[in-house]
Amino acid sequence: MRARSGKARSVVAPKAEDLQAALIEIAETIDQLITSDVTSRGVISKLYRFAREKTAIPLTLAAAQALADSIKVGDVVFIATGWLDRPHVSLQIGETDGPPGAVVLARALHHAFNVVPFFLIEESLVTIMEAVVQAVGFKILPREEAIKAASSEAPIHAASVLSFPADLNEAAKVSTHLIRQYQPSAVIAIEKGGMDNKGLIYTSRGDDTTAYMAKIDLLMHEAQKSRITTIGIGDGGNEIGMGIIQEGIRKALPFGEIIAPVTETDYLVTASVSNWGAYGIAACLAILLGNPAVFHDEILEQRILHRCADAGLIDGISGYVEEGADGLPAKVHIALVTILAALVKQGLSTLGKEREN
Repeated sequence: MRARSGKARSVVAPKAEDLQAALIEIAETIDQLITSDVTSRGVISKLYRFAREKTAIPLTLAAAQALADSIKVGDVVFIATGWLDRPHVSLQIGETDGPPGAVVLARALHHAFNVVPFFLIEESLVTIMEAVVQAVGFKILPREEAIKAASSEAPIHAASVLSFPADLNEAAKVSTHLIRQYQPSAVIAIEKGGMDNKGLIYTSRGDDTTAYMAKIDLLMHEAQKSRITTIGIGDGGNEIGMGIIQEGIRKALPFGEIIAPVTETDYLVTASVSNWGAYGIAACLAILLGNPAVFHDEILEQRILHRCADAGLIDGISGYVEEGADGLPAKVHIALVTILAALVKQGLSTLGKEREN
């Protein structure tokens, strides 16, 4: 990857080659699962190949190890998400790919490190995002109160949802302020449109959506100046982080010459559905830390998807307000979570046996 080429410091014991090999094998399976082309878009195999050429270990493991290495207990983490879908119709239309993955990864990091997640999204989607955040158990509080909650003697698990500007100049000012004020240990973008070399943001179909989208690219640039770990998660080739593989996107994807973004992140995770990329990172993190509670289960997945629908998010493919994402019904996403949970359990068992040996 750009800054570290996927060579994050290993969180396993030094000289534990067998443990690392077992961990990589499990993570390979997780990568394969989340990149299964269930959506039949014909894109993910290319994106994954391009990204994997940049790192020696599975993408989900590289990102999980980077987070485990970067985050200290009680840190703030920024997670940007939200895609304004059909903005020419209404700025109240957002899609179900992105927010579920954002809250699942935030929950994982909170369970692991008691992090305080700040979610960044377009102003018109703040209220909707707050509903999804609450689905995983966070109390929505203003920024300073959310930070204070992390050290409360009586437990309160809090997060904050912030609007982020679409205006370029305002985005630059806000980015500088947020990074300096809160010094996050990581900045993560999931299913967030990235700028091309002219500063334009396109849908995967080549539609210009620049005017409406929060300019999270500037936040990433500011984070990189401060050497903060950055992660991009996407599924279409037009998201923040895909700048790492922009050459391949331009050559191999439909509309690639138009949609290829230039913003790079330290780590890139590609998945058939962007939510699944976040789920894969959370699963690897649970295995790395030896804590299955870091990963969520199918019951919570159902709750998240139900809350998305209740809040009015649409499936970006069907256009319906429903408990699915990217044209796949809820039962498919729930099944994937069930399999990932089984892989976490198996991974913990395998690594436990390796440690005994």
